[in-house]
Amino acid sequence: MNNIDRGWVLTCFGTAVGAGILFLPIQAGFCGVWPIIFLTAIIFPITYISHRGITRIVASCQKETDIVGAVEHDLGSTTGFVVSVLYFLSIITICVGYATGLTNLIGTFLVNQLQLSVIPRPLLTFIILSIMTSILLGNEKLMITITSIITFPLIILLFGVSLYMIPQWNMSAFHLKFILKDFIKNIFLLLPILIFSMNFSPVCSVLGVFYRKKYGNSQEAIKRSDNVVKWTSILLLFFVIFFVFSLFFSITPDVLKVAKTQNLDTLSAIAIVTENPLEKYFVYIFPTVAFLAIASSYFGHFTGTREGLSGVIIRIVTFLVKPSYKEKLNSNTIPIKLISTLLLFAFLWILAVYNPSILTIISALSAPIIAMYAYLMPIIMMKKVPRLRVYRSKLAALVFIMGILTMVGYVVGKMI
Repeated sequence: MNNIDRGWVLTCFGTAVGAGILFLPIQAGFCGVWPIIFLTAIIFPITYISHRGITRIVASCQKETDIVGAVEHDLGSTTGFVVSVLYFLSIITICVGYATGLTNLIGTFLVNQLQLSVIPRPLLTFIILSIMTSILLGNEKLMITITSIITFPLIILLFGVSLYMIPQWNMSAFHLKFILKDFIKNIFLLLPILIFSMNFSPVCSVLGVFYRKKYGNSQEAIKRSDNVVKWTSILLLFFVIFFVFSLFFSITPDVLKVAKTQNLDTLSAIAIVTENPLEKYFVYIFPTVAFLAIASSYFGHFTGTREGLSGVIIRIVTFLVKPSYKEKLNSNTIPIKLISTLLLFAFLWILAVYNPSILTIISALSAPIIAMYAYLMPIIMMKKVPRLRVYRSKLAALVFIMGILTMVGYVVGKMI
């Protein structure tokens, strides 16, 4: 593995680490220890195989193109359009959670830590999204640089938090009575959050395109991209699970109550309820770490959402008006990028002001769409498309089943 490969591992890792890892301990706290242990045992293979499937579809395509272009090449323009919509929806729902999370985090920090007056939520949300969006609209290279700089110290800080909480571990969860019905219910409820926390599918298409262009032949591109996906999945397994277990064993009922009622992430909730004078600095450090995690992922996902929306708009105009408009829209004749940015800003602002439950967004919207795009689509294509059959995995059935369970997990879990 060379420096380029390691750089991609860091990029994929940074894409995955965001709101999911911060909210997963909250859901785990409500579900108990045994569902976490069970899902930990199977999360690596399904993460690796599913994300590897996306990169293989792209890297093995005869022409150098992204995932939508590869699907169009194999299954036609209609299916390609469906995939472009799925890709867009899988990311925009994440952005809704991030926009809501940033508003709640900063608003709570201003009131509880800085003792400032409450800022009306519509105004606060508008200010936050305006600052974040202006960075994206003004200088994308600056945004990429900022995100890259944030990612590595963020990894160190989150790992440090995991280590710091070890002395506060409480193992009483192992002594609770095992009830099969509750175990099954909590598996359904926890699975979508865990799938979301381990997800780096938004960057897999770009990863496959990069190696396809760099090496020219599909075999070397697949070998390199497979290696990146494997090491990313290994790091996520260790990092995410260690963080979740560390906070799960140290989290208190008061933290769970604050997190649920105020729609906050784990670290922000801990900062609010802590009363130990020795931990006075952590009431500032924990929200800062949470902000860095959500903000860094917000930048990347907003960019991906904007590109996805632009692609959907271009394809709709091409289908409904005339094919020649595609070239005009792809050029600077029509400011498609600006239009997409403003539309997304308005959409995210309205929903973030509404303050929907972030755990519900992840479980009921983001994770099911991610499952369709990253878990079901590659498995179906590798069975249906002749050139992809050689890349089928022996664990494809497990990935497909877990994708289905992720899609229905929230609904079924609430019904049990």
